[in-house]
Amino acid sequence: MKALWKIIRFVLIVVIGLEIVLHFYNPFSGRVKNGEIVLPINKVYETAIPNVPGLDTHLIHTKNSLGFRGPELKDSNATKIICMGGSTTECFYLNDGKDWPGILGAKLNKKDPSVWLNNAGMDGQSSFGNLQMLKQYVLKLKPDYIILMCGLNDMGLKEPARFDEYDGKWYQKVYNFLELPALIVNILRAGKSKDAGLNHQFITDLSKAPTLKMSDTAILRRLKEEQPFIGPYKQRIREFAEICKNNNIKLIFVAQSILFSDEKDLMTNVDLGLLKTGEINGKTRAYILKMYNKSTFDVAEEMGVPFINLAARLPKDSRLFYDGYHFTNDGADLAAEMIYDDIVTEKIIQFKK
Repeated sequence: MKALWKIIRFVLIVVIGLEIVLHFYNPFSGRVKNGEIVLPINKVYETAIPNVPGLDTHLIHTKNSLGFRGPELKDSNATKIICMGGSTTECFYLNDGKDWPGILGAKLNKKDPSVWLNNAGMDGQSSFGNLQMLKQYVLKLKPDYIILMCGLNDMGLKEPARFDEYDGKWYQKVYNFLELPALIVNILRAGKSKDAGLNHQFITDLSKAPTLKMSDTAILRRLKEEQPFIGPYKQRIREFAEICKNNNIKLIFVAQSILFSDEKDLMTNVDLGLLKTGEINGKTRAYILKMYNKSTFDVAEEMGVPFINLAARLPKDSRLFYDGYHFTNDGADLAAEMIYDDIVTEKIIQFKK
């Protein structure tokens, strides 16, 4: 019994020690803490990237005083545009100015110098996170426009996890104060993303990427499993659109685009439908994403929100994606060009000059 108590005391001392250290310095600080988003304000990420086709070998990724990517807001009368979404919007592994929102902002600013655009994309962000980001940070900026690209990170999400809910009870307040539980939760989230195949895994040779054959029956079964999550996703997207409308913000939807599809890669001629992505293949992943993009389109039609169908326009070319999901430099450049063309051609944004 004495030995057991010694072990318990030792564990408690270690846990308390870790908690104290993490409060003062947390090198593994998550960007979601107990249901609230924590933005990395005035932070610079600088790292070397392995020899990955389509990416620079040296990365400088800067967050401004808002915790977003892009220039500081200097003119209160500027036409304010915020791009929101997950990692495919944030473009973490692309240098400053090479992320598609950064390129888009430069193009729009050249046409109208009063345009100020920031990239509020956040790695792993689903429609749950986008709603939280909108309410917690973006509405305070009173933007004129929001460009939202989402759907991919919502696969399989019907409701927030228990640790994201807050009921005001004493134990919840204690939990929200602690750093260690938040660290553990973010590690678990990263593990789930890895299992789903949605995290950043550089593919240097598509011909050597793992493959997975799935029968039509297995594909249909997987699509049926996803169906219960589509309705709640559509409700969240509708809520996002309603909040924007109520705050006089013009919302622009952009359909999520990925490399995986029931086609062959334009660059290598590899069958993209057979590539393994998490526990399913590329063909199945593409079919599921189409369900989410269709839901976004339905809400756009219902609420009169502009819808830019990037998914239908961007070629299935591995030179545009470094892992099947995230853009290379060329991919971000082309995506920004296509979005810009639609904005200008369809007169989605009202320019002052």
